[in-house]
Amino acid sequence: MTIVIMTVGTEGDVRPHIALGEGLLARGHAVRLAADPGFKASITKVGLEFSPLTADFAGMMRHNPQALDGRSGLAAARVVVAETRRMAQDWPAQGLKAAEGATLLIGSGNVSLLAASLAERLQVPFVQTQLQPLEASHALPPVWFRPRSLPASVTFALHRTLRQTAWLLLRHTANDMRKALDLPPYPLKGPWHDPKATGGRILFGFSPHVVPRQPEWPARIAMPGYFVSAKNADYTPDTDLARFLQAGDKPAYIGFGSMLSGEAETLAATVRDAVQRAGLRAVVGSGWSNLRRFLPNSAYIHVVNHVPHEWLFSQMRLAVHHCGAGTAAAAVRAGIPTVPVPFVGDQYFWGWQLHRIGVATPTQNLRSLTAQTLGDAMLQATSPHMVANASRLGTQVRAENGVQNAITQLEKWNVL
Repeated sequence: MTIVIMTVGTEGDVRPHIALGEGLLARGHAVRLAADPGFKASITKVGLEFSPLTADFAGMMRHNPQALDGRSGLAAARVVVAETRRMAQDWPAQGLKAAEGATLLIGSGNVSLLAASLAERLQVPFVQTQLQPLEASHALPPVWFRPRSLPASVTFALHRTLRQTAWLLLRHTANDMRKALDLPPYPLKGPWHDPKATGGRILFGFSPHVVPRQPEWPARIAMPGYFVSAKNADYTPDTDLARFLQAGDKPAYIGFGSMLSGEAETLAATVRDAVQRAGLRAVVGSGWSNLRRFLPNSAYIHVVNHVPHEWLFSQMRLAVHHCGAGTAAAAVRAGIPTVPVPFVGDQYFWGWQLHRIGVATPTQNLRSLTAQTLGDAMLQATSPHMVANASRLGTQVRAENGVQNAITQLEKWNVL
Protein backbone atom coordinates (compact mmCIF):
# COMPACT_ATOMS: atom_id res chain seq x y z
CA MET A 1 0.00 0.00 0.00
CA THR A 2 1.00 3.61 -0.53
CA ILE A 3 -0.17 5.78 2.35
CA VAL A 4 -0.09 9.55 1.97
CA ILE A 5 -0.22 11.66 5.13
CA MET A 6 -0.93 15.39 4.82
CA THR A 7 -0.31 17.98 7.52
CA VAL A 8 1.03 21.52 7.87
CA GLY A 9 1.90 23.66 10.87
CA THR A 10 4.51 23.78 13.59
CA GLU A 11 6.74 21.08 15.09
CA GLY A 12 3.85 19.89 17.24
CA ASP A 13 1.68 19.33 14.16
CA VAL A 14 4.22 17.60 11.93
CA ARG A 15 6.35 15.46 14.26
CA PRO A 16 3.48 13.23 15.48
CA HIS A 17 2.70 12.42 11.85
CA ILE A 18 6.34 11.62 11.18
CA ALA A 19 6.07 9.13 14.06
CA LEU A 20 2.88 7.65 12.60
CA GLY A 21 4.57 7.40 9.21
CA GLU A 22 7.57 5.62 10.75
CA GLY A 23 5.26 3.04 12.29
CA LEU A 24 3.48 2.42 8.99
CA LEU A 25 6.81 2.17 7.17
CA ALA A 26 8.00 -0.44 9.68
CA ARG A 27 4.91 -2.50 8.83
CA GLY A 28 5.98 -2.64 5.18
CA HIS A 29 3.89 0.17 3.72
CA ALA A 30 5.18 2.89 1.41
CA VAL A 31 4.63 6.21 3.17
CA ARG A 32 4.70 9.72 1.72
CA LEU A 33 4.32 12.72 4.00
CA ALA A 34 3.16 16.00 2.44
CA ALA A 35 4.04 18.95 4.65
CA ASP A 36 5.83 22.28 4.96
CA PRO A 37 9.13 22.33 3.02
CA GLY A 38 10.93 23.25 6.24
CA PHE A 39 10.34 19.72 7.54
CA LYS A 40 11.76 17.91 4.51
CA ALA A 41 15.01 16.92 6.23
CA SER A 42 13.22 15.55 9.32
CA ILE A 43 10.83 13.55 7.14
CA THR A 44 13.37 12.02 4.76
CA LYS A 45 15.82 11.31 7.60
CA VAL A 46 13.54 8.55 8.93
CA GLY A 47 13.01 7.03 5.48
CA LEU A 48 9.69 8.60 4.53
CA GLU A 49 9.10 10.10 1.12
CA PHE A 50 8.49 13.87 1.21
CA SER A 51 6.12 15.96 -0.88
CA PRO A 52 5.78 19.74 -0.43
CA LEU A 53 2.71 21.72 0.56
CA THR A 54 3.00 25.50 0.60
CA ALA A 55 3.11 26.55 4.25
CA ASP A 56 5.35 28.74 6.38
CA PHE A 57 4.02 29.03 9.90
CA ALA A 58 7.33 30.37 11.20
CA GLY A 59 7.09 33.18 8.65
CA MET A 60 3.47 33.79 9.56
CA MET A 61 4.42 34.30 13.20
CA ARG A 62 7.49 36.33 12.30
CA HIS A 63 5.39 38.77 10.29
CA ASN A 64 2.50 38.90 12.80
CA PRO A 65 4.06 38.49 16.28
CA GLN A 66 1.63 40.79 18.07
CA ALA A 67 -1.39 38.92 16.68
CA LEU A 68 -0.07 35.54 17.81
CA ASP A 69 1.35 36.14 21.29
CA GLY A 70 -1.79 36.16 23.39
CA ARG A 71 -3.03 39.70 22.82
CA SER A 72 -6.20 38.87 20.88
CA GLY A 73 -7.82 35.62 19.83
CA LEU A 74 -9.76 37.47 17.13
CA ALA A 75 -6.59 39.00 15.68
CA ALA A 76 -4.95 35.57 15.65
CA ALA A 77 -7.95 34.07 13.86
CA ARG A 78 -7.84 36.78 11.20
CA VAL A 79 -4.15 36.10 10.53
CA VAL A 80 -4.61 32.31 10.33
CA VAL A 81 -7.61 32.58 7.98
CA ALA A 82 -5.83 35.05 5.67
CA GLU A 83 -2.65 32.97 5.57
CA THR A 84 -4.58 29.74 4.98
CA ARG A 85 -6.36 31.33 2.02
CA ARG A 86 -3.03 32.42 0.56
CA MET A 87 -1.29 29.06 1.09
CA ALA A 88 -4.24 27.01 -0.16
CA GLN A 89 -3.99 28.44 -3.68
CA ASP A 90 -1.15 25.97 -4.31
CA TRP A 91 -2.60 22.99 -2.49
CA PRO A 92 -4.77 21.34 -5.19
CA ALA A 93 -1.88 20.93 -7.65
CA GLN A 94 0.57 20.01 -4.91
CA GLY A 95 -1.95 17.64 -3.35
CA LEU A 96 -2.57 15.81 -6.63
CA LYS A 97 1.14 15.26 -7.06
CA ALA A 98 1.55 14.11 -3.46
CA ALA A 99 -1.40 11.72 -3.76
CA GLU A 100 -0.16 9.90 -6.87
CA GLY A 101 -0.60 6.17 -6.37
CA ALA A 102 -2.20 6.57 -2.91
CA THR A 103 -4.31 3.75 -1.54
CA LEU A 104 -5.09 5.62 1.70
CA LEU A 105 -5.07 9.33 2.52
CA ILE A 106 -4.63 10.59 6.07
CA GLY A 107 -5.19 14.30 6.71
CA SER A 108 -4.87 16.61 9.68
CA GLY A 109 -5.53 20.21 10.63
CA ASN A 110 -5.68 22.86 7.91
CA VAL A 111 -5.29 20.30 5.12
CA SER A 112 -7.94 17.83 6.32
CA LEU A 113 -10.43 18.90 3.66
CA LEU A 114 -7.74 18.86 0.98
CA ALA A 115 -6.93 15.24 1.84
CA ALA A 116 -10.63 14.34 2.07
CA SER A 117 -11.32 15.90 -1.33
CA LEU A 118 -8.36 14.15 -2.93
CA ALA A 119 -9.56 10.83 -1.50
CA GLU A 120 -13.00 11.52 -2.97
CA ARG A 121 -11.53 12.26 -6.39
CA LEU A 122 -9.22 9.23 -6.33
CA GLN A 123 -11.87 6.96 -4.79
CA VAL A 124 -9.63 5.81 -1.95
CA PRO A 125 -10.29 5.76 1.82
CA PHE A 126 -9.69 8.85 3.95
CA VAL A 127 -8.96 9.00 7.69
CA GLN A 128 -8.67 12.22 9.65
CA THR A 129 -6.26 12.67 12.54
CA GLN A 130 -6.89 15.21 15.29
CA LEU A 131 -4.22 16.20 17.79
CA GLN A 132 -6.88 18.09 19.77
CA PRO A 133 -10.44 17.06 20.71
CA LEU A 134 -12.33 19.09 18.09
CA GLU A 135 -15.58 17.16 18.44
CA ALA A 136 -18.41 18.70 20.45
CA SER A 137 -19.05 17.76 24.08
CA HIS A 138 -20.87 19.20 27.07
CA ALA A 139 -17.92 18.96 29.48
CA LEU A 140 -14.95 20.19 27.43
CA PRO A 141 -14.65 23.74 26.11
CA PRO A 142 -13.96 24.28 22.41
CA VAL A 143 -10.21 24.00 21.94
CA TRP A 144 -9.96 27.30 20.03
CA PHE A 145 -11.90 29.20 22.73
CA ARG A 146 -10.24 30.29 25.95
CA PRO A 147 -11.80 28.04 28.61
CA ARG A 148 -14.31 29.53 31.00
CA SER A 149 -17.03 28.20 33.26
CA LEU A 150 -20.27 27.89 31.31
CA PRO A 151 -23.42 25.72 31.58
CA ALA A 152 -23.01 22.41 29.78
CA SER A 153 -25.71 23.22 27.23
CA VAL A 154 -24.01 26.53 26.40
CA THR A 155 -20.64 24.80 26.00
CA PHE A 156 -22.13 22.26 23.61
CA ALA A 157 -23.85 24.97 21.58
CA LEU A 158 -20.61 26.95 21.49
CA HIS A 159 -18.80 23.98 19.96
CA ARG A 160 -21.35 23.83 17.15
CA THR A 161 -21.36 27.60 16.63
CA LEU A 162 -17.58 27.92 16.45
CA ARG A 163 -17.21 24.99 14.06
CA GLN A 164 -19.84 26.49 11.75
CA THR A 165 -18.18 29.92 11.99
CA ALA A 166 -14.81 28.41 11.12
CA TRP A 167 -16.41 26.67 8.15
CA LEU A 168 -18.01 29.88 6.85
CA LEU A 169 -14.69 31.72 7.13
CA LEU A 170 -12.91 29.07 5.05
CA ARG A 171 -15.81 27.89 2.88
CA HIS A 172 -14.67 29.68 -0.27
CA THR A 173 -11.11 28.45 0.22
CA ALA A 174 -12.28 24.84 0.56
CA ASN A 175 -14.62 25.05 -2.40
CA ASP A 176 -12.02 26.76 -4.58
CA MET A 177 -9.79 23.75 -3.90
CA ARG A 178 -12.62 21.39 -4.80
CA LYS A 179 -13.29 23.32 -8.02
CA ALA A 180 -9.63 22.94 -8.98
CA LEU A 181 -10.00 19.20 -8.32
CA ASP A 182 -13.14 19.00 -10.52
CA LEU A 183 -15.35 18.22 -7.51
CA PRO A 184 -18.71 19.77 -6.59
CA PRO A 185 -18.69 22.37 -3.78
CA TYR A 186 -19.51 21.49 -0.22
CA PRO A 187 -22.96 22.81 0.85
CA LEU A 188 -23.43 25.99 2.85
CA LYS A 189 -23.71 24.08 6.13
CA GLY A 190 -20.34 22.46 5.45
CA PRO A 191 -19.00 18.91 5.25
CA TRP A 192 -18.50 18.05 8.91
CA HIS A 193 -22.14 17.22 9.62
CA ASP A 194 -21.96 14.37 7.10
CA PRO A 195 -19.50 11.54 7.89
CA LYS A 196 -19.77 10.32 4.28
CA ALA A 197 -18.33 13.60 3.00
CA THR A 198 -15.13 13.25 5.00
CA GLY A 199 -14.71 9.51 5.43
CA GLY A 200 -16.13 9.57 8.93
CA ARG A 201 -13.17 7.90 10.63
CA ILE A 202 -11.07 9.92 13.06
CA LEU A 203 -7.93 9.03 15.03
CA PHE A 204 -7.42 11.18 18.13
CA GLY A 205 -3.65 11.52 18.59
CA PHE A 206 -3.72 12.09 22.34
CA SER A 207 -4.11 9.91 25.40
CA PRO A 208 -7.51 9.02 26.89
CA HIS A 209 -5.78 9.32 30.27
CA VAL A 210 -5.33 13.03 29.55
CA VAL A 211 -8.67 13.69 27.81
CA PRO A 212 -11.15 10.88 28.54
CA ARG A 213 -13.62 9.80 25.88
CA GLN A 214 -16.77 11.92 26.09
CA PRO A 215 -20.22 10.32 25.90
CA GLU A 216 -21.15 12.46 22.88
CA TRP A 217 -18.30 11.12 20.72
CA PRO A 218 -19.39 8.42 18.23
CA ALA A 219 -17.70 5.04 17.86
CA ARG A 220 -16.12 6.11 14.54
CA ILE A 221 -13.68 8.15 16.67
CA ALA A 222 -10.77 6.05 17.95
CA MET A 223 -8.40 7.11 20.74
CA PRO A 224 -5.13 5.24 20.22
CA GLY A 225 -2.93 7.62 22.23
CA TYR A 226 -0.09 9.99 21.41
CA PHE A 227 1.86 9.49 18.17
CA VAL A 228 5.46 9.37 19.44
CA SER A 229 8.64 8.00 17.89
CA ALA A 230 10.70 5.80 20.19
CA LYS A 231 13.78 7.16 18.44
CA ASN A 232 13.22 10.57 20.06
CA ALA A 233 14.20 9.10 23.44
CA ASP A 234 17.54 7.90 22.06
CA TYR A 235 19.72 10.99 22.24
CA THR A 236 23.25 11.84 23.35
CA PRO A 237 23.62 15.40 24.69
CA ASP A 238 26.60 17.58 23.86
CA THR A 239 29.34 17.95 26.45
CA ASP A 240 28.16 21.32 27.79
CA LEU A 241 24.59 20.16 28.37
CA ALA A 242 25.76 16.89 29.94
CA ARG A 243 27.99 18.81 32.36
CA PHE A 244 25.17 21.17 33.31
CA LEU A 245 22.79 18.28 34.01
CA GLN A 246 25.39 16.59 36.21
CA ALA A 247 26.33 19.75 38.11
CA GLY A 248 23.36 19.83 40.49
CA ASP A 249 19.73 18.97 41.16
CA LYS A 250 17.39 18.23 38.27
CA PRO A 251 16.62 21.52 36.51
CA ALA A 252 13.35 22.94 35.27
CA TYR A 253 12.76 23.26 31.55
CA ILE A 254 11.57 26.62 30.21
CA GLY A 255 10.78 27.06 26.54
CA PHE A 256 8.10 28.17 24.14
CA GLY A 257 8.95 26.06 21.11
CA SER A 258 7.49 27.27 17.83
CA MET A 259 5.99 30.40 19.35
CA LEU A 260 7.44 33.75 18.36
CA SER A 261 7.25 36.55 20.91
CA GLY A 262 7.30 40.16 19.77
CA GLU A 263 8.93 40.95 23.11
CA ALA A 264 11.55 38.21 23.29
CA GLU A 265 14.05 40.32 25.24
CA THR A 266 11.50 41.08 27.97
CA LEU A 267 10.44 37.42 28.07
CA ALA A 268 14.06 36.30 28.43
CA ALA A 269 14.60 38.72 31.35
CA THR A 270 11.44 37.41 33.03
CA VAL A 271 12.68 33.83 32.66
CA ARG A 272 16.12 34.67 34.06
CA ASP A 273 14.73 36.51 37.08
CA ALA A 274 12.04 33.88 37.76
CA VAL A 275 14.66 31.12 37.89
CA GLN A 276 16.69 33.11 40.40
CA ARG A 277 13.61 33.92 42.45
CA ALA A 278 12.56 30.26 42.61
CA GLY A 279 16.07 29.14 43.50
CA LEU A 280 16.07 26.52 40.75
CA ARG A 281 18.33 25.60 37.88
CA ALA A 282 16.89 25.68 34.35
CA VAL A 283 17.46 24.46 30.84
CA VAL A 284 15.96 27.06 28.49
CA GLY A 285 14.88 26.19 24.96
CA SER A 286 15.84 29.05 22.66
CA GLY A 287 12.95 28.23 20.29
CA TRP A 288 11.67 30.27 17.37
CA SER A 289 11.88 33.40 19.57
CA ASN A 290 15.66 32.85 19.74
CA LEU A 291 15.85 33.56 23.48
CA ARG A 292 19.55 32.69 23.31
CA ARG A 293 20.19 36.23 22.08
CA PHE A 294 19.29 37.58 25.51
CA LEU A 295 20.18 34.70 27.86
CA PRO A 296 23.85 33.82 28.30
CA ASN A 297 24.67 30.51 29.94
CA SER A 298 25.43 30.68 33.65
CA ALA A 299 25.75 28.44 36.67
CA TYR A 300 21.95 28.16 36.92
CA ILE A 301 20.77 28.57 33.29
CA HIS A 302 21.79 26.59 30.22
CA VAL A 303 20.28 27.49 26.83
CA VAL A 304 19.75 24.81 24.16
CA ASN A 305 18.58 24.82 20.57
CA HIS A 306 17.13 21.56 19.24
CA VAL A 307 17.03 18.76 21.80
CA PRO A 308 14.24 16.14 21.55
CA HIS A 309 11.69 16.79 24.29
CA GLU A 310 11.12 13.06 24.70
CA TRP A 311 14.70 12.74 25.96
CA LEU A 312 15.20 16.18 27.52
CA PHE A 313 12.07 16.16 29.67
CA SER A 314 13.12 12.86 31.24
CA GLN A 315 16.02 14.82 32.74
CA MET A 316 13.80 17.65 34.10
CA ARG A 317 11.78 18.15 37.30
CA LEU A 318 9.10 20.36 35.70
CA ALA A 319 8.40 22.16 32.42
CA VAL A 320 7.33 25.75 31.77
CA HIS A 321 6.01 25.91 28.21
CA HIS A 322 3.39 27.29 25.83
CA CYS A 323 1.31 24.11 26.11
CA GLY A 324 1.18 23.27 22.44
CA ALA A 325 -0.17 19.77 21.88
CA GLY A 326 3.26 18.23 21.23
CA THR A 327 5.06 19.86 24.14
CA ALA A 328 2.18 19.12 26.51
CA ALA A 329 2.32 15.48 25.43
CA ALA A 330 6.07 15.31 26.05
CA ALA A 331 5.69 16.71 29.58
CA VAL A 332 2.88 14.26 30.34
CA ARG A 333 4.87 11.30 29.04
CA ALA A 334 7.92 12.38 31.07
CA GLY A 335 5.78 12.39 34.22
CA ILE A 336 6.65 15.97 35.19
CA PRO A 337 4.40 18.90 36.19
CA THR A 338 3.67 21.71 33.75
CA VAL A 339 3.50 25.48 34.18
CA PRO A 340 1.38 26.55 31.17
CA VAL A 341 2.11 29.91 29.50
CA PRO A 342 -0.10 29.74 26.39
CA PHE A 343 0.26 32.11 23.46
CA VAL A 344 -2.59 31.24 21.12
CA GLY A 345 -5.19 28.72 19.98
CA ASP A 346 -5.50 25.27 21.54
CA GLN A 347 -2.68 26.00 24.01
CA TYR A 348 -5.22 27.53 26.40
CA PHE A 349 -7.25 24.33 26.28
CA TRP A 350 -4.26 22.10 27.03
CA GLY A 351 -3.17 24.30 29.92
CA TRP A 352 -6.71 24.21 31.31
CA GLN A 353 -7.03 20.43 30.91
CA LEU A 354 -3.65 19.60 32.47
CA HIS A 355 -4.51 21.80 35.45
CA ARG A 356 -7.96 20.18 35.66
CA ILE A 357 -6.44 16.69 36.01
CA GLY A 358 -3.91 17.85 38.60
CA VAL A 359 -0.60 17.84 36.69
CA ALA A 360 -0.23 21.58 35.98
CA THR A 361 -0.46 24.89 37.79
CA PRO A 362 -3.12 27.38 36.74
CA THR A 363 -2.43 28.96 33.35
CA GLN A 364 -0.10 31.96 33.44
CA ASN A 365 -1.10 35.07 31.48
CA LEU A 366 1.68 35.86 29.01
CA ARG A 367 0.74 39.53 28.82
CA SER A 368 1.04 40.08 32.59
CA LEU A 369 3.76 37.52 33.31
CA THR A 370 6.36 38.68 35.84
CA ALA A 371 9.37 37.08 37.46
CA GLN A 372 7.39 36.81 40.68
CA THR A 373 4.32 35.12 39.19
CA LEU A 374 6.41 32.75 37.08
CA GLY A 375 8.80 31.94 39.93
CA ASP A 376 5.89 31.28 42.30
CA ALA A 377 4.22 29.01 39.73
CA MET A 378 7.44 27.04 39.29
CA LEU A 379 7.63 26.46 43.04
CA GLN A 380 3.97 25.41 43.06
CA ALA A 381 4.84 22.83 40.40
CA THR A 382 7.36 21.25 42.78
CA SER A 383 4.68 20.45 45.38
CA PRO A 384 4.71 16.74 46.36
CA HIS A 385 1.05 16.30 45.41
CA MET A 386 1.48 17.64 41.87
CA VAL A 387 4.76 15.76 41.39
CA ALA A 388 3.05 12.51 42.41
CA ASN A 389 0.08 13.16 40.10
CA ALA A 390 2.36 13.87 37.16
CA SER A 391 4.51 10.79 37.82
CA ARG A 392 1.45 8.53 38.03
CA LEU A 393 -0.02 9.94 34.80
CA GLY A 394 3.32 9.57 33.01
CA THR A 395 3.48 5.89 33.92
CA GLN A 396 -0.02 5.32 32.51
CA VAL A 397 0.61 7.20 29.28
CA ARG A 398 4.02 5.66 28.60
CA ALA A 399 2.35 2.24 28.77
CA GLU A 400 0.36 3.16 25.66
CA ASN A 401 1.72 2.75 22.14
CA GLY A 402 -0.28 5.30 20.20
CA VAL A 403 1.35 4.59 16.85
CA GLN A 404 0.82 0.82 17.00
CA ASN A 405 -2.69 1.28 18.38
CA ALA A 406 -3.49 3.62 15.48
CA ILE A 407 -2.19 1.11 12.92
CA THR A 408 -4.24 -1.66 14.54
CA GLN A 409 -7.32 0.57 14.31
CA LEU A 410 -6.67 1.30 10.63
CA GLU A 411 -6.51 -2.45 10.05
CA LYS A 412 -9.81 -2.93 11.91
CA TRP A 413 -11.37 -0.29 9.65
CA ASN A 414 -10.08 -2.30 6.66
CA VAL A 415 -8.29 0.69 5.15
CA LEU A 416 -4.86 -0.96 5.36
